[in-house]
Parts: sequence; structure tokens; C-alpha cells
Amino acid sequence: MRAAHAAALVLLAGSLACRGPRPEGGAASCTHVQAERQAYGAALCEDVWTCARAPGGPFDRLGLHRLALCENATGPVVLYLPGMHMSGELPISEPRHDLRVYLAAAGVRTWGLDYRTHVVPADASAADLETLSRWTADLFADDVAWAAGFVRGQEPAPLHVAGFSQGAALAYHLASREGQALAGLLILDGAAGGGRAPAGGGPAIDVGGSRLPFAERKQLLADVIADPHRPSSVPGYTDAGAALADILYTAQSFGGHGGLANTRDGVSDVRLLATLLASYDRWWPRAALGTEAPPRPSRTLPVLAFASMGLGPEWVKRVHESAEAYGGPTAVVHDLPGYGHLDVLAAGRPYGEAIREASGARRWWVAGTEPAPELLALPVVDAAHRDPDSLYLVFAAVRTSTRTASTSSSPRSRAMPRASSSRRMRARSPSSARRPRSATRPTRRSRSRA
Repeated sequence: MRAAHAAALVLLAGSLACRGPRPEGGAASCTHVQAERQAYGAALCEDVWTCARAPGGPFDRLGLHRLALCENATGPVVLYLPGMHMSGELPISEPRHDLRVYLAAAGVRTWGLDYRTHVVPADASAADLETLSRWTADLFADDVAWAAGFVRGQEPAPLHVAGFSQGAALAYHLASREGQALAGLLILDGAAGGGRAPAGGGPAIDVGGSRLPFAERKQLLADVIADPHRPSSVPGYTDAGAALADILYTAQSFGGHGGLANTRDGVSDVRLLATLLASYDRWWPRAALGTEAPPRPSRTLPVLAFASMGLGPEWVKRVHESAEAYGGPTAVVHDLPGYGHLDVLAAGRPYGEAIREASGARRWWVAGTEPAPELLALPVVDAAHRDPDSLYLVFAAVRTSTRTASTSSSPRSRAMPRASSSRRMRARSPSSARRPRSATRPTRRSRSRA
């Protein structure tokens, strides 16, 4: 991540009551704050809601983060579901390395979800952690459905859902529910069905492990973020960066050969990985894992998926099968050779190479023309995953005739992602953008630029 491009975030004073949609017959009790950041020279407004959920315990709260242009955000609405131990917060504010920041700078109205786990403190007592024994996969699915309803209540427009890892499984679960009628799915290295719980007992899974307990993990990540060349706090390594790189590459729960992150080939910057990992919540409920894939939806929908090949052919097969089960024959899956799981978020090879056909030809261009060279040179995580053109191509698609629209290829100069000219797809017009109903902007705002 380039610090020179990092956007400064200034939380604005103020908290106000808001009302979301009314699922399950009750009004949501929420608090709401606002923030502002800069990306590509554009002002982005971040609205954050924290909302109580049944049964009303101290940890029964969800968070929703809306990030969009402060003015004239006219693109699609996307709800992002993070992975296990992750949240909707933005640990990396550089647009080149975060899906939501990049899309928001291009006019897409993005939302991210904080699961209930984000409220559980790292030093929670054993009695507190017993609460997590009741947090099943069904409860998480209900929370995601509630969040989708909240977003629709704020911005009544076609809803697209993106998910990474466990968040992808939840996205598929949401698509299976009757009445959801999602506009499309963006799947980042995930499959339908829950992951397997690691060995051991207790209701909560610790993000720290036997090889790197939580306190040691926290120290190592802080050292790598400060300077990867600092002496390693983990014995046996020359410096902190080398320690983290080896621990990630050899993680046995991901196959032990770069399945978590291919640090030996330098696919991702180790400091960027440390920043991402440091944002993780400590606890995850064991009861939320090990579930079967939900039933397929009654109709297919546009699906764009990415699969890391570092996890092996069986994993890639699962990603393909899930995408095709929900998207039918028009589902698009990009395999990423040499990538580990976290590499899908953190780094990548050039976009221009990642989307070549077996014949060597590139695909998905507007009106048959290629994007600008600077876009082709971006890492795949910045372009293929985050480029609104690719996203909108699938999300706005229906399987009928061609309709073409074109705009500038630079995210700085467009308010709306351009549409596809693919033979099987035509464009839909997104609804006009506006700030959410309850997101009243303060009369005074502080701005800070990196």
C-alpha cells in the first residue's frame, strides 16, 4: 500500500437515531455517525450505523458502513460481506487495495457489514464467549438478510452482493432466499456452504493459534506494519517480515504451501497483509461453521467469481460449481494461478494478463476496444476484482441482446461504470443516486488529506 495515496479519515462529531427497515415486525434501534475521506481527488462520505438485534444482549449488534461519493453517486448499490474474523471497517484506505474504496471513487454506492463478532472484545471472558454458542449459521444468514433489507430501505435500488471467503458463502445463502431477487453476485474466493471448524472445543474460535497465539500474533503484526525488517519477536527468523511471510505460506489449515498467502513468490506485500490481518476480530463462533450448502435459488442470476489456485484443484472446483449453480452457463469464473486465499484481496498480477482466454485473446471490453494501458497494468485485485466496468458488466447483465455504452476509462472522470457490449448482455439503467434517507449531513465538515 502506498502511504502517499492513503486517505485520512476524520470522524465527525455527532450521533443520531435512525430507523432502518422493519424486519421481523420491529424497528431497528441504531446510532449513526459520519466521516469523510479522499480518494483519487474525490470526496468520499462514510456513514456508519450500529444497530441492535434480537435478543438484545450486549453483543447483539450489527454495523453497516456506507461509502460513496459525497455528491452525485450514481452507480450500482453493492453490499459487501467480509470473511471469517473480518468486518466492514476499512483497514486499508488506498483505493488500489480495497474493493469498496475503489468502487466508491468510481461512483458505486458500497456498503459493508460488521457481524456481531465485531462487538466481542478480544479479552472477553469465558462466560461472555458462551454467548457465541448460540450464533449459528442460520443466525448469520438472518443477520445478512436483515442487512440487505436495511440497505434497500436506505437506497431502494437493485442490490448486488459481494462476498469474500465465508462472506461469499453468506452471499450465496442470501441469494437462495425467496424474495431476495438480487441483481448479481461478486464472489471473491468463496463457495456455497460453510467452512469446517478447526479441531478443538469451546464455543469460540480464536484468530490466534497454537503456532502464533493471539498476543504474539498482535506483536508480530505491529512489528511488520512498522517495519518488516525489525528483529523478529518469533524465534528462528531474521526479521519480522520473514517470520510473517513463512507463517502465512506454511499455514497447515490452508494446505501448507501458499494456500493462505503465496509470500514466497511475493504475490502480496507482507506489510499490506499485516495491515489486513491486524484488523481481524479475535473471536468467531464455532456453531456458524460446518453447514451444508443452501438450496439453489429458483432462478439464476449474474455471477462473477474469482478462485485462488493455491488452495488446490478441489477448492477451485468448488468455486466453479457454486458459481455455475447460481449463475448457470453465463457465470464467469477467473482462476488465479499462484494466488493464495488472502492474495485475492491483497495483490495480483496485471489485469491485462489475468483475463486472457486460453487462446491469448482478452475479453469483456466495451465496444470491442481495450482499456487504457494504465488499467491493464494494475494488479488484478485492483482491476478485475474492483474495476467497476467488469463489476457492472455482470451486475447489469441480462441474457439477451446487445446494447453499447461508453465512457472514459479513468475512474476519476466518470460518475457511472460503463456497460457491457457482450453479445449475451445488455445494460440496465441504475437508479439515480442520493444520500440515504437518514444520512443527514452536518452543516460543518472537517476535511483531511494525506
